[in-house]
Parts: sequence; C-alpha cells; structure tokens
Amino acid sequence: MRIGIDVGGTFTDVIGIEDSGRITVRKAYTTPADPSEGVVTGIEKLLRAAGLGGGDAKLVVHGTTIGTNALLTRNGVKTGLLTTAGFRDVLEIGRVQRPAEGLYDFNVDNPPPLVPRALRLEATERVAADGSVVTPLDDDSVRRAAETFRREKVRAVAVCFLFSFLNPAHERRAREILAKELPDVHVTISSDVCPEFREYERTSTVVISAYLAPIVESYVEKLSARLKQNFPATQLRLVQANGGAMRASAAKGRAVHLVNSGPAGGATAAAFLGRVAKEPKIVAVDMGGTSFDISIIADGMAHVTTTAKFDGYPIKIAMDDVNVIGAGGGSIAWVDRGGALSVGPQSASSVPGPACYGRGGAEPTVTDANTVLGRISPGYFLGGEILLRPDLAEKAVRDRLCGPLGLSLEQAAFGILRVVNANMEKGINAKTVQRGYDLRDFTLVAFGGAGPLHAVEMGQDLGMKRVIVPPFPGAFSAFGLLVADTRHDFSKTVMKDGAALEPAALGAAFAELEAKGIAELEADGIAKSDRQILWSADLRFEGQSYELNVPVERKPKPDVKKMLADFDRLHERIYAFKAVDEKTVVVNVRVTALGLSPEVALPGPGRGDGRDALKGRRRVYFGDGGWLDTAIYERSKLRAGNEVRGPAVIEEEISCTVVPRGLTLRVDRFGNLVVDLVKAPAVKPKRRVPVGAGRKESHR
Repeated sequence: MRIGIDVGGTFTDVIGIEDSGRITVRKAYTTPADPSEGVVTGIEKLLRAAGLGGGDAKLVVHGTTIGTNALLTRNGVKTGLLTTAGFRDVLEIGRVQRPAEGLYDFNVDNPPPLVPRALRLEATERVAADGSVVTPLDDDSVRRAAETFRREKVRAVAVCFLFSFLNPAHERRAREILAKELPDVHVTISSDVCPEFREYERTSTVVISAYLAPIVESYVEKLSARLKQNFPATQLRLVQANGGAMRASAAKGRAVHLVNSGPAGGATAAAFLGRVAKEPKIVAVDMGGTSFDISIIADGMAHVTTTAKFDGYPIKIAMDDVNVIGAGGGSIAWVDRGGALSVGPQSASSVPGPACYGRGGAEPTVTDANTVLGRISPGYFLGGEILLRPDLAEKAVRDRLCGPLGLSLEQAAFGILRVVNANMEKGINAKTVQRGYDLRDFTLVAFGGAGPLHAVEMGQDLGMKRVIVPPFPGAFSAFGLLVADTRHDFSKTVMKDGAALEPAALGAAFAELEAKGIAELEADGIAKSDRQILWSADLRFEGQSYELNVPVERKPKPDVKKMLADFDRLHERIYAFKAVDEKTVVVNVRVTALGLSPEVALPGPGRGDGRDALKGRRRVYFGDGGWLDTAIYERSKLRAGNEVRGPAVIEEEISCTVVPRGLTLRVDRFGNLVVDLVKAPAVKPKRRVPVGAGRKESHR
C-alpha cells in the first residue's frame, strides 16, 4: 500500500492505495503537541481497515503544516541574519508598499521582520552586478558576527549577500566559518535557497527557511524514526509547496519549500480530477476544520507562481498559487463590538473542538450550526466513529448568539452558515474575479470534510456553472499527495538582452540546471523512463518590474526567436498589448525535474438502479425555505447515472453533500457527484426516490 497523509488543524487525513487499486480512507485526530503521533495513529487505523499489517506500508507521502503553523503563529526559532555591509535593513525597508489587503486601512501595517535589527549583522564583502569581486570577504567580520550570534543564543542563521546569485563564493565561505564557530546552529545561504535577483524577496525567503529549519528538520527526523519503528518497509516523502514530492533527506536546508505543502496536495488532486473529467477551468476549494484553501486549475494544471506572499512575507520559490483563509468546520462564531455576527478566523481546532464533539468546547462553530440545522447526522459523523451531541451544539448557539442577536435558534445557526459562506465567497472572488476571470466559465470542485456541505449554495451565489464533489472528499487533499510527481525546481538569473542572446549560451544555462535536477532524481531512485525535464524562462520588457514565464523547447541550442515570440503572444493575451519596439530581457531560466508517479485510476461506482441508496428522511433547514422534509442518501450505494432531486443530503463516512431544492445531482462514471447550476423553477415535491441509472427522478 502507498499512503498519503494530510495533517489538518482538526483531523489527520489518511488514504491508501493498494497494488490492486483498492482505496481505503480513514481519519484520526490531529495531535498538535506532536503531529507525528496522529500520523502514526492514522496509518495504523488505515492498515487495520484494509486488513494489512505494518510491513505492507511501502511508501508514505506526507503533506505537513508544521512549518506553515510555525510561521503563522510566529513560533519559529531565534534567527540571525548576516548581510553585505550596508544592507542589514533590507528586511525592514521591503518594497515601501502597504499591504494590498489593507490599502485603505490606516491600522494595517506590514508584518514585523522575523529577525530584529539587533540580530541583523553585516559582513565586509562586495560582489558587483556582473559577479566580479569588488571587496573580498573579510573572514574576521564573519567571526565577529558569529560571536554575537553565540552570545544571543540564536538557533539559526540566514546569510544573504548582494549579488550572491551570480557569485556564491562569499556566501559559501561564510557558511564554512559559521558552521565551525557555531556547530549547533543551522546555517542557510540564499544562493542555495533562492539564487535569483531581487534582494528583498531573496532575503525574506532565506530568513524564512532558516527561521523554520530546526523545527521542520526535528519533526522530519522524529517522524522518520517513528515510521521506521512501526512500519519498517516504508519510505517517507514530503510534498513541497510546488505540489511535487521530495525524499525526506532532501528537506534538510529547504524548510521554506514545505510551507503550504498541505494545501498543495489539494491543488494537485483537483488538477488530476480536471484531467480525468475533462474540466478545463476549475476553482478548487478545500474546507477542513480550520482553513479554506482556494486554487485555480487550468487545463489540468495547477497554477504555479514564484512571487507569492505567505502571511505578508514574500517567498520567492516555485509554489502552487493557493490562497488560505481562516474558515472551516471548527471556525468559531462570535458577536463583534458592533453587534454583528462574525465567523472565524479563530478555530476550536481538535482540542477542544466544536461543542457538539462533547470534548469540552463551549463556543458555537460552523459544525455546530450544520448539526443544529439537520445537515449533519449526529449518529453518522465519520461513519459513526464520533457521536455528535446536538443538545450541546444548540446550547452553544443559544448561549452565545441567540440572546445578543435577538434571533431564534434556526436563524442564528443559519446566520453562521451565511456568514462563513460569504467569507469563503469573498476569498474566491479575490482569487478569480479580481484577476479578470469570469466565474460563469468555471466549475467549483469542493472537498475537505466540510467543503461539500457548503459548495452548492456557494456555487449558486457566485453564479458558477456546476459543482463537483469528488470521491472521498474528506481525504481528497491526501489523495493528491499520492498522485503528486516527485519534483525539483531550479533557477538561475541570467539578465540578458533577448535579441543578443546566443542559443548555445541559453542552452548551456539550462543544461547546468538540468544536471542538478537529474542528480536529484537519481538520488530519489527514479528510473530514467519515469523522468521528465521541463525548461522555461522568465521574460519582461526592459523597464518592467515583473516577468512572465514561457516554456522553452529542450534542446542544446534553444530557439531564441520562438521564445521571444511566445513571450509577445503571452504578454498580449494577459495585458492586451505587446511592446514590439521595446527590448525584451531574459531574466531567469528555470528547470523542473519530474519523477512521474504511478498512474492511479478512480475505481468508479459501477452502474445500477441505486434504489437502496435512500436511507431515510429528516427535517433540514434551508433558510427562506424553512424546515424541509429531506431525503437522505448513502453515497456508497449510488451508482453511475443515478440522479437525485433536491432537497437532499448525500452522506458518506467522512463528509456529506447538501443539495438545495430545485437542483438535480447526478453521479458520473468516476463516482463524482455533479450538480449543474442552471436556473430552474422552484419545486416543492412531497416525496422523492432515486430511480434507475440514467433516468430522471419522478415526483409523487
């Protein structure tokens, strides 16, 4: 069995694929004090459910939030920064820009530097813009900095010298000195982590990597030891922010590459689904217990960016373009000072969890609201593994919301859903409409344990064309880890005039990076037949501030004219103009080395009439529609071609899908639940039953 692990704020999702193709899914509580404990518990539950033993786990692919959480909570280690003399304040000066999300808010400011000024020290050295040495490195200046770092008891040091991306010799020498003077301190150099121009972004990236390195490496070492003890035959791989996997040993010195690795699994899974279901434009949303992750998928590929920000800090590495907001099943509802209902970003997490868990939580959450409104079956949460307490959910909503807001129980609970939906819709709009996308052309693919509960109503509000809920949505991000390719990204700044660039010189720059990629794939044990090498370049018109990335054909002498023409076309498509009389600059070259993962096939539900899928009826609250007598179906018994008319709830072990009245849900051949969001007249049937495959449901 190959196993995917996605550690969330509330649950650890575990999914396994056997050699036969059989898929098994389980969840375990996340253990915040030591996430590796929840990982091992989840794997053990999964293997027992599949009838397998510890020796049958041959590969574990892990999406970890350990670095993400440390950055969000500012719980990284005490870090020092060594810079070129005169550049210690680059982190603080930044781009002299206000945060885009608070442009008109006088109270919003950029986040404080992760390294205080007292720990930002200078080394005497200077490299020129052409890579030549202006001032040799003064070794004693590095030793003096090391003495200060020792006295201040820093646990990590980041080194970022001017133009080191062109000539890394000084950074490497500084690392040697620091390693000798501070043997117990992690040292990270920018020419290893981010060998590209843009001083501020490069400095920020290497500082984040150093800030997280001891925490990430300690966790990986602990997890590796526990896995080896409990599952001796397994190999551990970690998913990076770019959606690709890497061997655990490669994580050393690359902690920043694991930021946002969990959400990247969801983007990878949605891209896989887009290719399988032939959906060209997808907005993928993953709603778990704590967060709501949003990504854009075009033509079966997740969008990868190299100019991202995480919690206000620039990170200049290749990473899936995923937006994360604080909205999940555990998000707490509260009344603000103005008397308005708010939801999140605070979360009840797994400890104590929502009030309905009966584990001591007293604050009303989104999960409590869904329980109060009949959308979640108290006796079938996680397939009955957790018995929910509707009485505690009702008490939390009444005590904290009904009185202050002057609302009934149903109104307050439904208000929680409307507010959290509005928060999530705002996040989707920021990712799409504000970037020029037309949501009417997009399909909403919703997963995570809570995503399908809200997806159809959100899709209606946003005017999208359809909603798809994939198989095993509660562990779909973990599934994405299993279809993720092994991936290594390399880059190099060249900064050349495109018209004067010789094809042989361009090919040599790519070949240098490709050699590094092949070496990594060989270390991963990837066979030659499973390797794929991709070339691309970042180009811009002279004087522009940012670049566009274009693919480049892989050959010893690349076609420079074609590359420039491709850039012109791309620039015109995105910005509606091209500056044909302007000089085009080739800024960076990039190489992606892929180790293709084994093919995975969605088993599909087969065909049948699906009559036994109807498991009962219960009252469910639908806002303006009030309490409606609603059909409840078991997803595992629905078959390809079956159709269900709303209002309905489709239940499964680790999620459930809510279908409002007036809409029809169908099951496709891959087992996806599909709801086409066409405008339909409201209907109020008294009773609905599923009928044979391919036939529409009748009303009685």
